[in-house]
Amino acid sequence: MLLVFLIPAIYAGFKWGLPPINRFLDSNPCEGCAEDGQPSVSLSDLTMDRFERLRGGESNDKLVLASVEVSSVVRYAVPGIIPLGLLEPRVEFEEERVRLSALVIAEKFPGLPKLDEIIGLLPDTIAVEMQGMIAPLDQGHFSLIINRLWMAKIPIPSSLIPAILTAFGREGRRALPRNALLIPKPDGIESVFVRADSLFLLANPEREEHARDGDD
Repeated sequence: MLLVFLIPAIYAGFKWGLPPINRFLDSNPCEGCAEDGQPSVSLSDLTMDRFERLRGGESNDKLVLASVEVSSVVRYAVPGIIPLGLLEPRVEFEEERVRLSALVIAEKFPGLPKLDEIIGLLPDTIAVEMQGMIAPLDQGHFSLIINRLWMAKIPIPSSLIPAILTAFGREGRRALPRNALLIPKPDGIESVFVRADSLFLLANPEREEHARDGDD
């Protein structure tokens, strides 16, 4: 659920390949970011506006987003998407990897597996971090395969990752790996990829046609 905005574009980068990086050297990696580098409602609004203009053909054919911009969208752009027991979600980019982190109120997720033997008595609020890789699934979806997970900064055995994702509300298709999240691919985006600490998005050349079809 945290990845509805972020992950679809990254998958496209794997599917269509990465364009030359010098095409983006003049791009602003964080337009409107505050000096403290913290997510905000205003930055979320600005980022979503830039994203929609890209998809609708009202701007250049590329967009570069910093981690704080995507984190702002995750926190503030779509009220009700983030479960009530999940606080301060954040997205970070590390080379080609995506790292997700949040504070989790344990009692809001009764389906969490027994972790006493790993982290001891489960605290009321747990710091959770996930690291994943992208893999194609079908024409309109892709999967984020979670290969590492930490709770209270303690590594969790990979055998427990599917049960933890299920407790957090994971839903998927039969072909989706049990340790993966299902994410739809958004219209209007041709490819997206992660380089260093930024997310790069390329618009679909047919985006204007898609936009007109949506208006009709």
